[in-house]
Amino acid sequence: MARQARTIIPGQAMHVMVRGNNRETLFFSDADRRVYLDWLREAAKQFGAAVHAFALMPNHVHLLITPQNADALAKTMQSLGRRYAQYFNQQHHRSGTIWEGRYRSSLIDPDYFLRCQRYIELNPVRAGFESSPQDSAWTSFASHIGGNAEPWLVDHQHFWKLGNTPFERQMTWAGFVKEGAPHWEDRQITEALVRSKPWVSDIYAKKLFKENPEQAIIRYRGRPKKLISINSVT
Repeated sequence: MARQARTIIPGQAMHVMVRGNNRETLFFSDADRRVYLDWLREAAKQFGAAVHAFALMPNHVHLLITPQNADALAKTMQSLGRRYAQYFNQQHHRSGTIWEGRYRSSLIDPDYFLRCQRYIELNPVRAGFESSPQDSAWTSFASHIGGNAEPWLVDHQHFWKLGNTPFERQMTWAGFVKEGAPHWEDRQITEALVRSKPWVSDIYAKKLFKENPEQAIIRYRGRPKKLISINSVT
C-alpha cells in the first residue's frame, strides 16, 4: 500500500509525534533528554524549521514545528532520528531500531495554533505523570511562562498576540493552559495526529483543498462547540 502523502505548507505549523518502537522507553535520563533537545535545535536550524513547542514523554515526543520549505520537516526529523538512535544504542548498549515507523504529523489551522500548543504542553498532565504543567521539566511550558527558557524556541505570531509585553504574554498563556481543554478538543487533536490528517476547520479545509476538501476533514460524532478566536483568549 502506498504511503499517504503528508499535507505540508511551508510557513504553516505542523504537530509532530514520534514514538518508541513497541512503545519502549526513549529517555532513561535527563542527559538523554538534553541530547535530544540539543540535536533537535541543531537539525531545525540546519534545515530551516522553527520549533515552537515540545513535550518529551517517556516513550514518545510531541513537537510543534513550522517548516520554512517543503523538505524542512522531513529532513529535520530524519537527521534527528538517525543521530539520536545511534546515540541511544551506544549509550544503552543495545542495537536495532528505536522508532515506531514514520513520525506522525498534522497540519494545524492557524486559528487552532494556541490550542495545539496547549495540548502539547499539557501532555504530561493528561497522561498522569504530573499534577500541573509547572511540574513538567521537559516541556516548553516553562519557556512560555518566563521560567527556565530554551532560548532557541521560536514564539509563533499568534503567541505574540497574547500581550504587548513578555510578562503579559506569559501571564495570558499560563491562564490559558491552566484553563485546560475540553475532552472533544483533545480527542480531535489526537485523532488528526494519529491519522496524519490536518486539524483544520471546514472553512479552512475548503480553502486548503479547493477541489476535494473532504480529504482534510475527519468526521466526529456529535457537533462540538465552536472554537473561540485566538484573539479572544484572555
